[in-house]
Amino acid sequence: MVLSSNEKRAFSRQQCREALAAHIHNRLGLVVAPSQVRLQPSAGDGYAWSVTDSKKSLLQSNLGSGSVGLYRSIREELGRSLEAVTPQTLQVAQSERDHLPKEETPPARSDKKESGSFTAKIRELECANREMSGELDRTRMHLKDFLREKNEMQAEILRLQGELGGVSSRASHLEDELVRVTRGIREAMQVLEVHQTREGSAAEHGEGQDVSVDSVDGTVLETPPFLIRVDAS
Repeated sequence: MVLSSNEKRAFSRQQCREALAAHIHNRLGLVVAPSQVRLQPSAGDGYAWSVTDSKKSLLQSNLGSGSVGLYRSIREELGRSLEAVTPQTLQVAQSERDHLPKEETPPARSDKKESGSFTAKIRELECANREMSGELDRTRMHLKDFLREKNEMQAEILRLQGELGGVSSRASHLEDELVRVTRGIREAMQVLEVHQTREGSAAEHGEGQDVSVDSVDGTVLETPPFLIRVDAS
């Protein structure tokens, strides 16, 4: 029996509804009649659809007005890029993606059936990515501080090297002065020794002359006296 295009679309739509209802029950434990399944449910329905960015177009149409291709794609993507989650989980995921503070988001429902879902995995990866981004920012701040300290230390080293160069130059100058003064003192001592030697020799020569003069004086004093004659007549 050959089905018309409308019959094919109705059959595909029914298969899609049944697949979605079964998926909701498997994931969340909710019993939803296939005829009541919607691609854009309200918060009161107890379920929501989480879909990757590349497959968002699957939720832009209503099941009642979809095409055979849309129904087929929905069935193929169930559990892969499209899955049922609680409204709270979807809200938390969207809030986390928008980097809202956690205290502004309602607590997510803990459901073992949601563990292992790609939505939970995406949330985990996004959380890890935020932590890594924060750690990277802190590392960059520390690196910036280290670079600033390094530059300050290098500047201090250059300053100390300059001072050391000046001290070394001054020490070299003082050493040259010390050598010059030492040489001058040595020469002065040599001159003093020569002068003292000459004075000693001169003193010894002066004592000999004094003795000679004394001997001459003694000779003069020892000259016999004149004889006085008395005339008898």
